[in-house]
Amino acid sequence: MGREAGARYTRTAIGLHWLMAVGLAGTFLLGLSMHELPPSPQRLRLYAWHKWAGVTLFLLALLRLRWRLAHRPPPLPVMPAWQRLAAQWVHGLLYLLMFAVPLSG
Repeated sequence: MGREAGARYTRTAIGLHWLMAVGLAGTFLLGLSMHELPPSPQRLRLYAWHKWAGVTLFLLALLRLRWRLAHRPPPLPVMPAWQRLAAQWVHGLLYLLMFAVPLSG
């Protein structure tokens, strides 16, 4: 019981997914590492990198959303209705966070 034969995400969708995943993880780790630093030129430099990483991730999220709206994803595998609903909600919340976090700073 799986997806239809040949039903896959596009290479672009997969690439955007992994770019976002690595970018979000890296930006999060950068934020954690700079938080406790004393005021210094290095700290200001890290804050600037963190800010521009957030702007870049926001633009990537816009690109990803545009791609997603223009390209239908493959169907979900066969699963109970509650799991399908949970998957759809979590997916929607992740998209919401990809926009809300960079906008909130």
